[in-house]
Amino acid sequence: MDPQEVGVWISENMLDTEAWDRATEQKQVVAVVQAERNLARWYPEIDPMAVSIVASQTVWELEGVDPALKYQKHNVKTVSDNGESISYKEGERPDVAPDVRSLLGPTADELAEEEAEAVAQLQYGGALV
Repeated sequence: MDPQEVGVWISENMLDTEAWDRATEQKQVVAVVQAERNLARWYPEIDPMAVSIVASQTVWELEGVDPALKYQKHNVKTVSDNGESISYKEGERPDVAPDVRSLLGPTADELAEEEAEAVAQLQYGGALV
């Protein structure tokens, strides 16, 4: 997908565009490619992917470059510098952008896991005594 098309959609449809605006042109291109690659893996049945979906995931990917999120990914609980301290919330940041998840639902992997759990819980025959 053309990064310029994604950029136009972001500028015309999203209020918080800081991550996109702050990124260099080369980073924007890489973020679009990364978003498309991840979306194709998570939602293989959707082809072609809408610009709005790719744009939302692209901004989410760019926001993930934030150093605070990198600390959190490496399980850092607190960072202190010259008497100032930042504490991070427990848990991981989801890979799929919230807007994408609300539109497309669970990923293919999540659906496969749910199906495997459902099959594993089925019990055939027998009787309780």
